[in-house]
Amino acid sequence: MARRFLFLIGFILLLASQETEAQNIVFDTVGNTIITADTIVKPEAKTRPAKEKKPHSPTTAAIMSAALPGLGQVYNRKWWKVPIVYAGLGGLGYLAYNNYSEYRSYLHAYEFKTGDLPEGTTLNDYETALANRYSDSQLQTYKESYRRDFEFYTMLTIAWYGLNILDACVDGHFYNYDISDDLSLSIDPYLRPTEPLLPLPQYAQVGLSFQLNF
Repeated sequence: MARRFLFLIGFILLLASQETEAQNIVFDTVGNTIITADTIVKPEAKTRPAKEKKPHSPTTAAIMSAALPGLGQVYNRKWWKVPIVYAGLGGLGYLAYNNYSEYRSYLHAYEFKTGDLPEGTTLNDYETALANRYSDSQLQTYKESYRRDFEFYTMLTIAWYGLNILDACVDGHFYNYDISDDLSLSIDPYLRPTEPLLPLPQYAQVGLSFQLNF
């Protein structure tokens, strides 16, 4: 009697479990796939489009270097060029200014010596010493020499300023330029016999073969 009772209880529990499992299963008749009711199908997350990088503009680099020398080099991430830019501008600018100062001193001394000094203009100690030391012709020669040097270094300063703009523009063009790792140059010996049908002696053609991969 106890065995029958236990068997009956076990049979009832088995039926209950089968019924519960049947309720938790949903049949998809379209794709013939089985999906449990407890399964939550999450929609695919939408991938955000990659943020486009702002294009690097050579024109912007040139304008920045024109507004402030060296700024375009910073824009191109060539910081090491900034000291070179200012060293050139500073050195050439100093030479231009120094020659201009000497030119003005010799000019005043020459005008004083020849009596053409403008009214109200006075000589300083250095210009007075020049007027007492040199003759008219010597002052004229030194004056013209310093004037030419002043003009020369002024043009070099302007050229260096323009080169600073050009350098920023060129670096801006090559900012995104990438040299492939496949770029290589191979050099091999070259040996080929001449054609056997020719009535000439069988001399071999010897040389080098160059192969560029990119």
